[in-house]
Amino acid sequence: MYDFSVPFFSSRNRRPDRIVISGFGCLTPLGNSRDELWSGFRNAHSGIRRISAFDPSRFPVQIAGQVRGIDPYDFFHTKERPHVSRSAALAIAAARQAIEDAKLNLETLTVEDRRRIGVVLGSGGGGLEFTERQYEHWFRGEPKKASVYTIPTSTIGTLSSEISMAFRLHGSSHVVSTGCTSSTDALFYASDAVLNGRADIVVTGGVDAPLAPGILAGFCLMRILTESWNDRPELGSRPFSSDRDGFVLGEGAWIYVVETERSARSRGAPIYA
Repeated sequence: MYDFSVPFFSSRNRRPDRIVISGFGCLTPLGNSRDELWSGFRNAHSGIRRISAFDPSRFPVQIAGQVRGIDPYDFFHTKERPHVSRSAALAIAAARQAIEDAKLNLETLTVEDRRRIGVVLGSGGGGLEFTERQYEHWFRGEPKKASVYTIPTSTIGTLSSEISMAFRLHGSSHVVSTGCTSSTDALFYASDAVLNGRADIVVTGGVDAPLAPGILAGFCLMRILTESWNDRPELGSRPFSSDRDGFVLGEGAWIYVVETERSARSRGAPIYA
């Protein structure tokens, strides 16, 4: 494992430099911006509520962390929305925040500049929620309501491509899917790409949107979600408590911009880490 705080010699300029996080964006149950998320942490807020995405009353688990107060599909044209997974919508909205936060003016970039900006995204479930919606159309005898993009949108590997296409980034584009460690692994591979000169800038992070009846049913069958806090959702997530009896599902997206310190400072971008 690399220690990314140690200066390294860039393959392009041979000067010592460091890898930094220069932009951050997020849509989470605690808030839909960096400041809202930090405020939620500092004030010990809970983002867990009764599920409102569908009626959970027939399930033993009825609580989850949902993104509220924002519609990530607002960034898409009306005709596009039925063909975009919630995961992709969340990721693109968070990526937009991160890119703006990093002071990256994409309109001024050349084609060669864009080829040096990659995407490495982590996701455990990808577009499973979208896939479930399409099966619902078919099983109800409404095939014409199903998206013609069911297969590509459901394929987890297209998540990073959605970001690349949305912002016209022409560097490498990859998805890391290793369960609950997906986004942490993605951050490592993004840093490694900059460290070894395969990219100048990488948009990285994680996204998941697992809130759908079939997905919840699967988790309930495994008996790994807490069933004890349906009446007090805000207390459901208690990972370090002695009375913990399961975890809570949640959706959201967090995206970082990773690059060298010299690159970030040349634009006056913030240095978070």
